[in-house]
Amino acid sequence: MNLETIAVGPARRTVYYYRRGHGQPLLYLHHMLGIVGFEPLLAKLAESFDVIAPYAPGWGPAKDQLEDIDPGALDITLHNVDLLNALGVKSAHVMGISIGAWMGAELAAIAPQRVLSLTLVNPLGLWLDGVECADPFAQHPGMPSEIQFSERGLRKSLLLEGRDKMDAHVEELLNLRASAKFLWPIPDTGISRRLGRIEAPTLIATSEKDPIVPAAHGVAWRDAIAGSRLTTIAQAGHLAGLEQPEACAALASDFVRDHAMSAVA
Repeated sequence: MNLETIAVGPARRTVYYYRRGHGQPLLYLHHMLGIVGFEPLLAKLAESFDVIAPYAPGWGPAKDQLEDIDPGALDITLHNVDLLNALGVKSAHVMGISIGAWMGAELAAIAPQRVLSLTLVNPLGLWLDGVECADPFAQHPGMPSEIQFSERGLRKSLLLEGRDKMDAHVEELLNLRASAKFLWPIPDTGISRRLGRIEAPTLIATSEKDPIVPAAHGVAWRDAIAGSRLTTIAQAGHLAGLEQPEACAALASDFVRDHAMSAVA
């Protein structure tokens, strides 16, 4: 699956993205490590949706665009609106994982007319006093993202295998650098003040083995978004889309189908 490019917004910023599938559009917003090629999760989602999966500015092939975006919510949200406009997509289902879940929630809060439904997997952006969370940026530089996986060895098999080891490691560090712009030193983005604005049907999922977004965060997100649902992904760490692609794809497709059936009933 080849990357496509499109120029968006007044600055004509280049967006690198994958697009595949049929049906209603689904905007996929990636985790802290970007997109690891056309991931199995994207292939599964494409069985039910017209999947649009962009690299955010600062990640992957867009690594040199990090300075184009302010660290708050507005710039990245406007960027995603510009992308939908450039693609001629009036509204889409949105699925985000990790930092991408935060981006998706901001889009739903700031531009609610663009979001048909919202699936948030291990969402970052809240800070809960008294809830212990692992720091994704305070890790060994030789294995900087290992904590995001549920088991040792999965970083190698799911992130590095089949790639030039040095190139993959450098990209890993650059992607974490991009994530840190929005989340370091404390991953409180201020989104708690905007979650009550979300109107889209929302599903929140936390992973059974995620030390970065523990289960208490899922409860907090559910309580802040009216009418939202909460579920758990078994046998997965923070990067649930890499570890459990079929389960994650089913979350979004089943949620959209169930909501559509409820709306008709």
